[in-house]
Amino acid sequence: MTQPAEFIERQAGQTPQSGAGAGDSPSNETGPGKNHPANAMTAAYTEPLIGKGADAYIRNVRTKVELVRAGEQLLPVTVNETEYDSSYVCSPYSTYVSYALEELVLFKSELLKGVLRGVIGILSPLLKSARINRNVHVNNWLLSTNLYEELPKEDVRVLTAGLLERFPSHAVIFRSLNEVTNLQLMKDLTGLGWILVPSRQVYFFEGREPDYLHKPNNVWDQKLLRRSPLRIVEHEEIEPSDYPRIVELYEDLYIRKYSRLNPRFTEAYIANCHRHGLLRIRGLRDSSGVLQGVIGCFDKAGVITAPLVGYNTALPQKEGLYRMLMSLVLTRAAEERKLLHLSSGAAHFKRIRGGRPAIEYSAVYIRHLPLRRRAVWLGLSHLLNGVGVPVMRKYRL
Repeated sequence: MTQPAEFIERQAGQTPQSGAGAGDSPSNETGPGKNHPANAMTAAYTEPLIGKGADAYIRNVRTKVELVRAGEQLLPVTVNETEYDSSYVCSPYSTYVSYALEELVLFKSELLKGVLRGVIGILSPLLKSARINRNVHVNNWLLSTNLYEELPKEDVRVLTAGLLERFPSHAVIFRSLNEVTNLQLMKDLTGLGWILVPSRQVYFFEGREPDYLHKPNNVWDQKLLRRSPLRIVEHEEIEPSDYPRIVELYEDLYIRKYSRLNPRFTEAYIANCHRHGLLRIRGLRDSSGVLQGVIGCFDKAGVITAPLVGYNTALPQKEGLYRMLMSLVLTRAAEERKLLHLSSGAAHFKRIRGGRPAIEYSAVYIRHLPLRRRAVWLGLSHLLNGVGVPVMRKYRL
């Protein structure tokens, strides 16, 4: 018999071993139906976010973090109300308004920019009036890309019912879904009444059949890496003294160069992920012992993502730091025969190296919401499926 969804909640400021219910710490649970192999990783990642608050680990994320059990799995859940200036990892408003406005620089046509800016300008007050950020994200790791273990349809059904009972006025969202890695889950969710809202175009490299390594650009990148005076630093060689530099390199690239809406990791976040192996971190160190590039990979269910990438943007582009970091992860995926999910951005770079595009979606459950809020969500879904997806494909975003 399927058990109802179970929430494992701690208060901010409460460590996993302190306060009421400490004996129920999910990292210690080994009873029947509670020992999914991924649960230890989930607890190690999530419990600090619950204990000290998410913004102690990711500066621009304002959300409440909880754990919920779905079948045998523990899943991180984030709960929001407004937080319109938060990172897109828990804010649909930031995804579809703030980040979309920043992305307009990718279009050459001033006419198209103007049209899209006008559409976004209309969307902004509509989304706020529909309380777009009053939501619960399920399996939300607060990274650019969430990865999923297999989630049976019955577990999804029970989980949905439990979430609606606990959060009756919130939309419920599964982010980072695509037809390459989540086709069955997407079918199950739509069969249970969820709608699909496109978000971006992402790129995959098939490490199980790594023909992409023979692409000329990848061959050149590998040669550049071999000839570089920089030394490859493995995860075990990263020192606590490197944590501030890792944050600095990531911020140089992902925050200052790309977007303030990308998650802003703190030294505490890097430390927790490194010590527990939650991110596999590698770097490029110069002859003075200083890291000039870093990449951190998140692995789950045979898929690799690279949510942590940074390099010294003050160095000349001819140094090829980004190319070498990407070569590290492309080669690793091939060696381990895993699928590599390289997220969005740098589309041309990824395409010429063998990346295959796929549209990414959020699945959203809204049937319990008032008519006005449902209408706005449905309108957003129709707009993005009808206009957004063709634009992403045409302009190869």
